[in-house]
Amino acid sequence: MYRIITVDLDGTLLSPENKITKYTEKIIKLLIEKGFYFVFASGRHYIDIMEIRDALNIKIFMITSNGARVYDLNDVLIFENNLNKEIALKLCKIKYLDSDIITQVYRNDQWYINNNKIDNNFCPNLSLLKYKYFHPDIFNFNKVSKVFFTSYNLKKLQNLEKEITSSFGDQVNVHFSVPGCLEVVSGKVSKGYGLKLISKISGVSLKEFITFGDGMNDQDMLSISGKACIMQNADSRLKKKLPYAEVIGSNKNDGVAVFLDKNFIRR
Repeated sequence: MYRIITVDLDGTLLSPENKITKYTEKIIKLLIEKGFYFVFASGRHYIDIMEIRDALNIKIFMITSNGARVYDLNDVLIFENNLNKEIALKLCKIKYLDSDIITQVYRNDQWYINNNKIDNNFCPNLSLLKYKYFHPDIFNFNKVSKVFFTSYNLKKLQNLEKEITSSFGDQVNVHFSVPGCLEVVSGKVSKGYGLKLISKISGVSLKEFITFGDGMNDQDMLSISGKACIMQNADSRLKKKLPYAEVIGSNKNDGVAVFLDKNFIRR
């Protein structure tokens, strides 16, 4: 019934240590041998997703930067859409001087930040990219795929989400990937839109997709898939938004791999 398996990475496929366990690796490879295709759909930069894929030595579809870039099985970029330059500029200025919030930017193959205060939920060890500092007055805002804000001050991020939504409306998609990370991409992109493209080029109906996620940025791709599975450790708001989705185990217990093993390998 299902032919394509779509998985978010952080909080879903990856362990709390941000690794793919040996058990999860084994299950992925067994399913690929059985003819299933995988989609890795993440807010991460495509360079970091490629690194995870290459470590597994597999071919996958990739939805990166929350849908701003979509790649086919052969690494061909099939879709790209960036933030409007003026909007990206305004986003980068909005909290640039707030010491409680780190403003971060993906532009082409580079990662930029405004400060590196490690008490702001900032995790440079999660990326192969080396960050550079930027100032919005002298920054080139061409090819900005994503602007995101990290902080332990969740109230400030929640207020920022409302401010961005009020200011830019449907010109942007703004979601929390995790409670301490607010991500903004073009309003023309999302993980769900990426799935629709993959469905079209693969000739596989969305009804034949089974999708796993844990964050609010996963909602649209979960809602259009034939089956939606939400992690036990998922954002409680996501569970409320998709009450019909099946809640499976947590990422700390290989929840995705256990579910796939039980339903598609050992059945």
